[in-house]
Amino acid sequence: MSAALAPPFLVASLLLCVSGALKLRSSARAMGALGAGEIALGAACAVHPTRALAVALAVLYASFAVVAAVLRRRRAACGCFGENDFPVSLAHVIASELLGTLALAAAVAGPRGLGWVLGQPPATAAVLLTGVAGAVYATVLVYTVAPRAWVAWSGE
Repeated sequence: MSAALAPPFLVASLLLCVSGALKLRSSARAMGALGAGEIALGAACAVHPTRALAVALAVLYASFAVVAAVLRRRRAACGCFGENDFPVSLAHVIASELLGTLALAAAVAGPRGLGWVLGQPPATAAVLLTGVAGAVYATVLVYTVAPRAWVAWSGE
């Protein structure tokens, strides 16, 4: 079971690194500090995953989901991926909840990271890494483009 959770756990870990890197570009110092922390946790989860790190990742995503739900009610932007002026969407809240849940599942099952993926046969590792990269990109779009698309479509 934990092998099946390795790719989605990597998605959650690497997504945190992407979010952190984009926050580093922000003009607000607090955003930069948060970004550095996100990169550190995401990289640690990806490179040397432990149950404790997976629990920390789950707690962080759960916190993100709560903050996103509050910001959604206020129709406010979150800046989760740097400068963003579109309000938080329901997709944002759900994505954070799902990422937290899968990190918790990985903590229970025993998280596996990049080392496990790279230990697979080369073709399998290449497919897994390509899938993880695509899923990270798609998830970034859920957080950043989906709200813009929803606003354009719904007129809200």
